[in-house]
Parts: sequence; C-alpha cells; structure tokens
Amino acid sequence: MSRSALWASLLGTVAIAIALLVVNVATRNSPVLGLDLQGGVSVILTPTEDASGEDLTTIRDLIRDELESRGIAEPDVRVEGENIVVDLPGVKDQQDALAAVDIAGIVTLRPVIGCNPVDPATTTTTTAPTTSTPTADPTDPAAPGVQETLPVRGGTEECVVGPAGGTGEVFSRGSAGVEIDQTTGQWIVTVDLRGEGEQQWNLLASQCFAGSSSCPSRQLAIVLDGVIQSAPVVNAPSFSGSVSISGDFSESEARDLSRVLNRGAFPVDVEAQSVQTVSPTLGTDSLRAAVVSGIVGIILVLLLLTAYYQKLAVVVVGGLIVWGMVVYSAASLVSQWTNYSLSLAGATGIIVAIGVTADSYIVLFERLRDEMRAGRSARNAAPRSFSSTWRTIVAADLVSILASFILFWLSAGSVRGFALFLGLTAICDLIVCFFFTRPAVILLTRTRWFEPRPVAPRTAEALA
Repeated sequence: MSRSALWASLLGTVAIAIALLVVNVATRNSPVLGLDLQGGVSVILTPTEDASGEDLTTIRDLIRDELESRGIAEPDVRVEGENIVVDLPGVKDQQDALAAVDIAGIVTLRPVIGCNPVDPATTTTTTAPTTSTPTADPTDPAAPGVQETLPVRGGTEECVVGPAGGTGEVFSRGSAGVEIDQTTGQWIVTVDLRGEGEQQWNLLASQCFAGSSSCPSRQLAIVLDGVIQSAPVVNAPSFSGSVSISGDFSESEARDLSRVLNRGAFPVDVEAQSVQTVSPTLGTDSLRAAVVSGIVGIILVLLLLTAYYQKLAVVVVGGLIVWGMVVYSAASLVSQWTNYSLSLAGATGIIVAIGVTADSYIVLFERLRDEMRAGRSARNAAPRSFSSTWRTIVAADLVSILASFILFWLSAGSVRGFALFLGLTAICDLIVCFFFTRPAVILLTRTRWFEPRPVAPRTAEALA
C-alpha cells in the first residue's frame, strides 16, 4: 500500500473519531447511566392472573411508552420470567416511581344513567359516520350487570353508570392522539377503532344516541380504575374507523385522555410486588469504582507493553486513545437509539475488552519481532506481519462478538448490558486495528527513529 493511502487511513480514522466525539459532546449526548451507576428506583410488577408471554410483552411495551411520554429518561423495562422489571434511573421518590408505572388499570365503557350535579357535556364526533346500527347484546363483554356510582376525574360529581358494554379493547392500541380542531380551536382526542371493537362501540353509541333506558343521559363514560376519565355525549348513531372526542379540554387533559385510550388494550392487571431504591450516593460510588478500575487497567497495560515493546508502545497509546473515543461515541449512540443504558455490568464488559484489545497488539507485535528475527528489515516485516496476524485478530474478536450475541439473546437484565458492551467494544477493536493500527505500524517502521539494530538470525554457527 502506498504511503499516501496509509496516511489517509490513519488520519481519516483519527478525524472521524474526533468528529464523533465532538458532535456527541456538543449535543450533550453521552452514555445514559443505568440504575446502579446513578441511583434511582427499581419496581417489580407481577400479573394478578395468568398471563402469556405475549401479554407480558404487550404490558412491557405499554409501560415503556407511558414512561417515555412522561419524560422519564431511558427507562429500562424488561420481562424477566413471569415478572416485569422497571428500572427508573434518576428517579428518587418511590411514590413517583409507583405513579409512573401504575398504568395497569383496564379501561371499560359504561353508559351514564345520570350525574349529580350533571357534568357539562362533551361531545363525540367522527369524520365519516356510517348509518348502520348493530344489533348485538350490549352486555356481552360486560362487567357485573349492576349500576354503580363512580367519581369523575378532576370534578366533584358522581355519576351513576350502567354495566360495562365493552373494554378498551375496542380501540386500536397506540392510535390515540391529540390535535386542535381548526374550526373551534379546541383540543380534541382522536382514536382508531379496531376490528370487532367497532361493532361493540357502535352498539353502545346507537343506544346512547337514541337515549334508551340503558343510556338516558346519552353520555358514554370511559372508566379507568373506577374513575370516569371522560363522559362524552354521543352525537351520532354509529362510527366508522375512528372516533373524535371533543370538549372543554386543556392540552394536558386531552393528552391524559389519549394515554388512557392508548392503554385500553392492556391484557391483564398487574401489581407492584417490590420497590427498591438505589441511592445516588451508592450509584456515584459504583461509577467512580468503574472509572478507577478502567484507568488502572489501561495504565497497567500501557506500562507492560511499553516495557516490553518500547518504541512500538507509541502505536498502542495512540490506538487506545482512538479506540476509547470510538467506544464512547458508540455507547452514546446506543443510549440515544435504544433503551439500553450503561450499567455497572456494561462498564465491566468495557474493562474486559481492554484486555481483548491489548491481545490484538501483542499478536501483531510478536509476529513483527519473529519476522525481524528471521532477517527481514522492519520496513518489509511490518506489512507481512499484519497480513499474517489479521485473520487471527479477526477470529479472536469474532469469538467475542458471537459469544456476546448468544449471551445477549439468551440472558436478561444486567447480563445483557455486559454482553452488549463487550460485543460493541470488540467491533470497535476490529475497526481501529485495521484502519489505525495497521497504517500506524507500517508508517512507524519506515522511519529512521524506529530503525533498530540488526537482529542476527539464529543459525547453527551462532549457537556454537
């Protein structure tokens, strides 16, 4: 390879590593620390009834969406066995944590018999109502067929409601959103109806629109955990595809209602089994210990390689600096694009990877010394050494990457963090080794500063 191509690879790698680091620092995008490194609250949720793996996955996704909508940074929500574990880094109050994950209630739809005092009516509209009226029994999916008196969220009324005629399953999960009505300037909530749920909704809507004895107020209550979230007046006999709920909503009230509708497909109820608080002080201590361990490990590696390889240690120092910048940027991007944060287990994976990276240099340098012992000059020995050892380096890193993939796939919790960052750093090692270490060693061996004293080949005469 030409000298210009080697310099282009070397300087290009350094420039990209620095650019990525500058962009992440300028945008304040850093690896998000896990619960054990910055403190917070961990909540274990357990289903109150039998739940399938699909049910647990659905609940996990709903909880994660709810937490992110509340602005909680990088919550770690995962399924472990029959439980759902929610780690909330940075959250200090247990009650705040419980409130944030308390979204397990099941939404029910109940006709309003009457309110005392009567709540000012909100209205329900749709952009394309149909004219057909279903004839199914409205109590098919019902809860107990009795009337109840329930409070209205944010109000002083209590409303008498009839038996449930449906659940939040009528709504398409995640489809609810808020917008401003361009005609009235009011906030409205829109939500899609899903499959057979449209028939259930229309059955209730037709009865409330007609003001039948089961729904004389013409209001249909949306109930969560025994509290009426909204009780809109139905102003059309049937709806097609979607429903719009309007009224005297503030933006926050509209968004709260949309969250209720989005969680309507919650398959089973769950309850908090345990709540554990990790103090910020303990998290800071763990972070400090991880940083110190990493620094000590790097210093020991550098001292050993410097004592053994002398001038070649310049390449090691430069390579580890570039590798560190690339790893930091990669960890920052992982935190930004995924739900994984840097935990103590992940930090351990990075520390272990320092040894894997050092092995790459040792394999290359030992091959270089063998070539020079065979009588070749450093200038000729360097490219031959890299060609001979590259497959070995790739094989070693691929073993780490494959092991990390299997471990990540089969494990859960903090073990996944270890596997993720171990595999990530192994990939970074391959990139730095090929695009930085290779040209750096070849260029260094072409300088007069590196020119060593000739190493005599081991012959029978020399040993005699």
